[in-house]
Amino acid sequence: MKQKLWVAIPNELKWKNDKPLLKSEFQKPNKKSRFLIGYDQYILITKKPEDPPLKYLKLDFETKFEVLRTPVQKKDEDDDSLGTIIGMILMRDHGKDQLPSYKLSANEKVIAQWREFFQPRINQWQFHHLFRVFKKIGKGNFASVYLGERIEDNTQMAIKAFSKQAAYAEDHGKEAIVNELTIMRKLNNHHLMRMHEIYETQNSLYVALELLEGGSLYDLIKDKVILTTKQMQQILVGVLQGLCHMHEKEIMHRDLKLENILFKQPKKMETVVVADFGLATHVNEPAYLYCRCGTPGYVAPEVINIKDMKSHYSSVCDIYSFGLVFYLLLTGKPAFPGKSYSTVVKQNREATIDFTIKYLQNAPQTAIDLLKRMLEKDPTKRITAQQCLEHPYLAEMNQIMLDDHSNDFIDEGEENDLGMRMNALNEESAIFDAARKNQLLNSPLQSPGGLATKQLKHQKNIDSSNQVQMNSPLLTGKTDSVDSISNIGVTQKNQQNNFQASPQIKPSRFKQNIPQQKQENPLLKYTQKRE
Repeated sequence: MKQKLWVAIPNELKWKNDKPLLKSEFQKPNKKSRFLIGYDQYILITKKPEDPPLKYLKLDFETKFEVLRTPVQKKDEDDDSLGTIIGMILMRDHGKDQLPSYKLSANEKVIAQWREFFQPRINQWQFHHLFRVFKKIGKGNFASVYLGERIEDNTQMAIKAFSKQAAYAEDHGKEAIVNELTIMRKLNNHHLMRMHEIYETQNSLYVALELLEGGSLYDLIKDKVILTTKQMQQILVGVLQGLCHMHEKEIMHRDLKLENILFKQPKKMETVVVADFGLATHVNEPAYLYCRCGTPGYVAPEVINIKDMKSHYSSVCDIYSFGLVFYLLLTGKPAFPGKSYSTVVKQNREATIDFTIKYLQNAPQTAIDLLKRMLEKDPTKRITAQQCLEHPYLAEMNQIMLDDHSNDFIDEGEENDLGMRMNALNEESAIFDAARKNQLLNSPLQSPGGLATKQLKHQKNIDSSNQVQMNSPLLTGKTDSVDSISNIGVTQKNQQNNFQASPQIKPSRFKQNIPQQKQENPLLKYTQKRE
């Protein structure tokens, strides 16, 4: 049976009650006019603006669009110039080799409007002639990451390329990918890693991500960089502002840790960004794709101890995880300092935090108060992201960063009004910074999840002796440097393991211990040509 692109308008669709976001006139190949009316989750088509709509097209992962351009006479093999935009094609994937399509023409301005409308909703078909690809900067089981440049505007991006066949073959593989990309499309905050566009071909997905060049918080800790109070406040406020944006949309991250906290620019803590949304989910999903999940040593007690896999929890689970990061930043020690994986999991389950540790003795009282509120075991009593930003320890820094006075941030040792004002936030800060610097320089700093990757060659189950692998492509397919150019040289031992929500499932296996299926590399010709 031949599949169609446009279908009859579903009876349950109350389109008259929905607000149209975009309406434009197009020409079909036979020169007949058609009007497209764009809504948040679907498109309607009609012959005239005043006519009732004829057909319906759902905007989901199966619907694609392609921008049409005039042909270009190439000067030589290195000529990658693009023609003028003249139209677009809509298509829908029904799981067959042939995609039913619908070709429309319009001026460049109209197509640009519809492309902007489509970007947060559906994938753009084709990729190779739209990008210059310079080199590979990371590799995982299903994905490779490239440094690329969009030809039309010379914007550099990190391009994460997935083999659809390999990724979709995994248990819940396509579902996991669609979930993460759908989540990222809904996020728009300076402190959350940006996804520019998603491109697709017959065999691959290409996710165009913001290029982050400042490394990760894990890198800083590994390199024994001693953060000052001001720098910690910048990191805390930036991440919390990102979390506020997520939580307002009823989305929780569920995997906050040092490795997923990155920086746009080196040594600029105010450019902090939260990355890796592979475990993110909507709070009110009927059933979570992964229920008990995260990285041992960073998981909220209500998540790691959950028994009913059909139950729910709230976004304050992220605050507990971030509180554990805050604890490590203040003390240089993980809150759950077990020397074996099973001990860390046990301590994480019990969620007993030592606030008497010597490294906290000189900490500002406002910092200790915030830390305790973030690490409240009872999620109903735990502080929210917005309340964290209003806390005395962070309130002024929050206001400074909200005002976007990025040029006013000073280097250490500079004397100006802002520097004095920040130092005056708490007189205890200077004493604490000096004492902590002396302590931490003589103490190994370690991310709790680092223990997992060092000591889990023979991984143990969290809940039972049954060994079943968690197969989420965006987790097992992580790369060494998908989000940060500065992580290109980071070895596999720095990667952390995630664990899944079932008594039948153990932490994710090591990438280096998995034989990788040999696959055709769709960008190999580009990297060889341009390196």
